[in-house]
Amino acid sequence: MTGHDVRRHVEAVVAPWIVSRVLVVGALGAVHQLRDHFAAVQSPVHTVGLFSWDASYYIAIARHGYDAVETLKISDGLRFFPLYPLIGRAIGGSNIALLAITNLAMLLALVLVRLLARSWTDARTADTAVWIWALGPGALASVMAYSEPVFIVFVCLVFLALDRDRIMVATVAGGLAALTRPVGAVLIAVVVAYAWQRRRPKTLLAAIGPMVGIGSFLWWAGGLDPLRLQSKANLRGKFVDPVRAVAGAIGDSVHDGRVGPALHVGWVLVAVALLVVAWRRLPLPAATYAAVSIAVALTSYNLDSFERYLFAAFPVAIAAALVIRPRHVERAVIASLGGALVAYAVLAFTTTYIP
Repeated sequence: MTGHDVRRHVEAVVAPWIVSRVLVVGALGAVHQLRDHFAAVQSPVHTVGLFSWDASYYIAIARHGYDAVETLKISDGLRFFPLYPLIGRAIGGSNIALLAITNLAMLLALVLVRLLARSWTDARTADTAVWIWALGPGALASVMAYSEPVFIVFVCLVFLALDRDRIMVATVAGGLAALTRPVGAVLIAVVVAYAWQRRRPKTLLAAIGPMVGIGSFLWWAGGLDPLRLQSKANLRGKFVDPVRAVAGAIGDSVHDGRVGPALHVGWVLVAVALLVVAWRRLPLPAATYAAVSIAVALTSYNLDSFERYLFAAFPVAIAAALVIRPRHVERAVIASLGGALVAYAVLAFTTTYIP
């Protein structure tokens, strides 16, 4: 890829990258105004910001390490994999450092997703896909101090490397992805899909990367606690099959009148529909990655943060771009996603929704 090609990809993703940041930061500003208004009439509104929720853990780990997290128990901190906070620690460990890493990584991830979409489909679909991906509700994690953009950069590098049969590069990128998030294990299925599609058994060697990445952190942690902790009732909850997870969310919504589970179920239905499109129109490895990522997200009773897990399954955004071909439909979908991103940001910053 030439310098001109790189510049063209960057120019194509700058607008959605900027718009998504403006929408989220604008929502944060509106929430603070709302808080000040209600505080004046003795009806306080609890608010948080870009360094809240999971971001607070990453910041604490970057500053103090796993053994010296002041306000968090080590048993909770261990569920956050180390590469993202380690990068932040290496450049100072400040809030701004982690936020800069996330947002710059998102810009790079948009370039890589567009590059993959262009190679799998066509230029128009690629342009639409980056808008859909950058404005979906789960993209809130790409503005806050979360690890998803860094993870997705490594995932995309695995795809690009395997597309070019560069097994060593894919192995290293897969290992780094697995050190960033435990769902890096999904890349093993991607490697198998490439080996099957190309009938090249040596491609399976790239599966060593995710195995070593996860295994090294578990070895350092002294066991499976980084994985077991996710099953706590106040986190992802116990392991269940996807049908039971969705049924439980529907039940919670109907019986308890909770809005959150109903929103999750709606996005699950969208995800399943787009998976059908992905299986029919995208390469096998891309569809496999999306399907396994979503399946993993649906194996816990608690579907909180499902939108963020769907964001990590970026091929579904490409599948969506393949569906909304009429221009007026495309514009309506992108505008609706922008509105949804603002709404989810407001809910997250008022502690109503867990991003």
